[in-house]
Amino acid sequence: MNSSWFNESIKPFLEGCSLEYSSFSNGDFGDLDRIELEGFGKLGTVEFWSKGWVGIDVYDCVLEEQIMNILFSPEDQGSVHQAFERLIEIFTQDA
Repeated sequence: MNSSWFNESIKPFLEGCSLEYSSFSNGDFGDLDRIELEGFGKLGTVEFWSKGWVGIDVYDCVLEEQIMNILFSPEDQGSVHQAFERLIEIFTQDA
């Protein structure tokens, strides 16, 4: 799972959101591809680490609270798809 997978599988469902991509080398979990999302009063970050870790964080600017913050280890990959379904739900519920 990486930013290419995100572009094919998740991005089409996030119409109306702006996305910004960045990359960093040699972090704690390897190289990092980060995608920052903004739309519908929410800010989010999706992180794909080269060692298989995946992070999802969402902040609701209207509620002024973090509504999702998950870090999946390589062994937790079975739960990642559900988390991305929830991410899509969060960013499209007010669309």
